[in-house]
Amino acid sequence: MHSLEGGQRRGSATCCNVCYAWASFLIWTAIIFLLIFGIAFFAFVRSNLPEIKVHRLDVYKLNVTEPMNKNNDKQLTVDVQIMVNVTNNNKKMTLVYGKLHVETKVEGFSLPNVRLDGFKQNTMTTNDLKIRPKVMRLGVNDDEAKQLNMTANHHELVLKLKMKGKIQFWFKGRVVSNLHLMVSCNGVEQSQIDQAIAHKCNVKLQLFS
Repeated sequence: MHSLEGGQRRGSATCCNVCYAWASFLIWTAIIFLLIFGIAFFAFVRSNLPEIKVHRLDVYKLNVTEPMNKNNDKQLTVDVQIMVNVTNNNKKMTLVYGKLHVETKVEGFSLPNVRLDGFKQNTMTTNDLKIRPKVMRLGVNDDEAKQLNMTANHHELVLKLKMKGKIQFWFKGRVVSNLHLMVSCNGVEQSQIDQAIAHKCNVKLQLFS
């Protein structure tokens, strides 16, 4: 009698072990499949990213003025306009951009942030974005003022631009992805832009902002 009960218990344990093994196998198979699908889909979306270039830099004002009080720093006044070219080279995917948050630095000095309205970009089209931080004043010391004046006079300003926002990928009238977009334009040289040599920016996607 005891041996029969022991056999039943061993049979039940074996059955549970088999069920657990199959459940684990199915769960891990699903996880691996989703991971592979996610990586493949992310790679597909990345291959359809827009091409973004800085192609114009207009310096309306970059002056260093003496302060009224000699104990204070000199004042730097900046007013620039940057033109950024955004191209959707894809033949099938429409891109929809949300509002873009733009951070700009000129010669290491941070300019006021700018927000650009969202826009839609059809296949094989190009848009120009106008970025113009408002005129601002910053305190600079004598060495910085001297270097800025020399750099501006020789048209050798260096610009750094960063844009963040959301981008949607539309295919045949449906949204296939809605991700965060990060654009970095580092080391944009005014001397190159003046020669009509556009600066290509680094464009990447992020799951989170």
